[in-house]
Amino acid sequence: MDKQLIQEQAKSALTELLSVSGLKKGDILVVGCSSSEIVGETIGHGSSIEAAENVFEAIYPILKEQGIYLAAQC
Repeated sequence: MDKQLIQEQAKSALTELLSVSGLKKGDILVVGCSSSEIVGETIGHGSSIEAAENVFEAIYPILKEQGIYLAAQC
């Protein structure tokens, strides 16, 4: 698992989403993802707390800065 790659991809995806979504301060972004899929495994068969932490570490500061709440559906 490449921490830097996961974080770069998560930031990139979030930046693209924010540019087209119209989310604003006070809105809630629901993120649903499978840590198993992030590391290339089948859903439910390769859960990775490290992958989940990497995604969170990448996207939370951006959302916090913009005043957008994060809800995780995992």
